[in-house]
Amino acid sequence: MTTPSLDLIVYGGTVWTADPNRPLASAFAVAGDRIVQVGDDAEILALAGEGTEVLDLAGRMVCPGFNDAHTHFENAVDWHFQVALTDVNDQARLEERVAATAARLTPGVWITGGDLGDFASTREDEVTLLEPDLAAIDALTPDNPLLIRRADHQYFANSRALGVANIDRSTPDPRGGSFGRDAGGELTGMLYGQAGEFVHRLVTPMSLEQKLIGARGVMARLNAVGITSIHDIARLPSVTEETIPPVFLERSFSNAQIFQTLADRGELSVRVYAFLPLDTHDRLAGHGVTPKTGDDWLRFGALKIFVDSGAMLPPFDPADAPGTGLTDGWSYRFVGEERLAELVLAGDAAGFDIGVHVQGDRGCRIAIDAFERAALLNGPRDRRHRLIHAWHLAAGDFARAGKLGLVADVTSDQLLIYSTNLDQALGAARSANAFAWRRMIDSDITVNLVSDLPGAFNKSHVAEIDPLRNMYAAITRTACDAADGEPFHPDQAITIDEALLAYTANPAYSSHEEDVKGTITPGKLADFIILTENIHTGPPELLLRARVERTYLGGRQVHPAN
Repeated sequence: MTTPSLDLIVYGGTVWTADPNRPLASAFAVAGDRIVQVGDDAEILALAGEGTEVLDLAGRMVCPGFNDAHTHFENAVDWHFQVALTDVNDQARLEERVAATAARLTPGVWITGGDLGDFASTREDEVTLLEPDLAAIDALTPDNPLLIRRADHQYFANSRALGVANIDRSTPDPRGGSFGRDAGGELTGMLYGQAGEFVHRLVTPMSLEQKLIGARGVMARLNAVGITSIHDIARLPSVTEETIPPVFLERSFSNAQIFQTLADRGELSVRVYAFLPLDTHDRLAGHGVTPKTGDDWLRFGALKIFVDSGAMLPPFDPADAPGTGLTDGWSYRFVGEERLAELVLAGDAAGFDIGVHVQGDRGCRIAIDAFERAALLNGPRDRRHRLIHAWHLAAGDFARAGKLGLVADVTSDQLLIYSTNLDQALGAARSANAFAWRRMIDSDITVNLVSDLPGAFNKSHVAEIDPLRNMYAAITRTACDAADGEPFHPDQAITIDEALLAYTANPAYSSHEEDVKGTITPGKLADFIILTENIHTGPPELLLRARVERTYLGGRQVHPAN
């Protein structure tokens, strides 16, 4: 076989390939967007041609590009234009956050944000919420209108926004509201009651072009931490607009047109595997979407549905479990057990893989029941259904899930948030099955480590998107910044190899793309990252010290941007 003309050779370091046939190498070669050879330094360097770029790792480590298998990309795009405010109730921190948001935006774009002082107001019975300094905020946002909401639902606007609304010191207060004024009658930027609602109605709805601005910013953040692929919760507007959903689905499902437009323009710097709403399964074929539709940039094949927000099997009393996120009820998005079973059966019959948002052991059980029923009634096929989050499984359900070949998308920073009171709430025996990733792997469940980008919809929690930090939490079962933190059930920790697989080969398998990505193997896409530290052989603390030095997508460097 003739070796094609090589564009890039990488050598002189540790190459963790994720390939079970050759897990470690020191060099590999790239032609076009593909890896063509993997081997030792001498073997690969001998292939260099006149135009081949040769990159010396100087002892650094390479691994496949990270694949975050559970994201809400458009939510992150929306956050790109917003100031994170829930933990802010002082002027200095507000200025810091506003400055950071303004720095990443083009002139004229609205800056928004909500629930200023929310954490302070929930911690204390009496709290004085901040009235921002108008002059200071104006100095940080001369080119962008800004409107932010406090936790008490009063608003603050900068002078640029007041000007857009044609409000000045002579403007009379509206009925049901008022403009904040100082002792001399000058506007302070505070907007009370209907005054705030009036300005809020003037905020420009985001066009597709504005969404693309935010998308580029989000992709740059992902590339900077080594992420080259995502599995995103998405929707096709042409399909969802044909339905009347029971709740606001778009708050969680990204508009797939964002991805397609970026791909058409050659600007997509992450590969996307899209989960569409399960209840649209019967209309997708009419819009050109069937299982495995798409290409290496945007692919379809999975459907998503919500079940619970921590519903637990009895005996359980939510009063005993504060701060655990557990309940004895269902999410408002739950369609009911019978309807869930019908939808899973129909989606499975159409050949789609299905991801079910489940957290409590009761939710996990009915999802597993539905998958089991679909496999029985629809007959054998290559299924890769998912339990998304899967905080708790009942003891008998690990083996059932493994036998069905299920995938679990698990979020390590959610372990750190919601495990504090679990031993007391559930008892030691039952809490041992909480966030039980070791037991999942040992039960033949495929585990993906995921971020849930960007975090809670109400911004009460911002997701950790750095795979290195999420791997550290999964390996140590402790927080990255915990000086002497006690690990939660350390027997459920995973190894560094398992953590790396959970961010590379496993997500590729989960989306039926194991033949094209997920490992550094000849014939696969040249998606890889260069790390400053050899995290494979060092202690877990190296994961916190390591940084992504370069990120390549299809053989092209996307971080740092050229």
